[in-house]
Amino acid sequence: MEIHCTKAPELTIVAITGKLDANTIADFQTSCADLPVMPTVLDLSRLEYMSSSALRALLQLKRDFSKQGAPVVIAGSDGLVDKVLRVSGFEQIFVLFPSVDEAVRVMTRGGG
Repeated sequence: MEIHCTKAPELTIVAITGKLDANTIADFQTSCADLPVMPTVLDLSRLEYMSSSALRALLQLKRDFSKQGAPVVIAGSDGLVDKVLRVSGFEQIFVLFPSVDEAVRVMTRGGG
């Protein structure tokens, strides 16, 4: 798994590549601990697999940021990852965008 963070004045984009599971979740949580608390787009377009521990970590990140008024959205999920998110009811918890570009457009307009 690789995590690449892009910080802009109005938001942060966190791109996750590979698999997010019990073997990589600690690295994800460590990376998230260093994120500035601001509107955040989780780019899952290159995520191949996510486990239930990944779902818990995404939910915890959203809860932590939401407490401080910073929205967290998901963008670019498809295939198995999108299916896992939807079967788990995450479209009720997170705003899901088809692309990072669309998420950035909405978030920078204050619509996130």
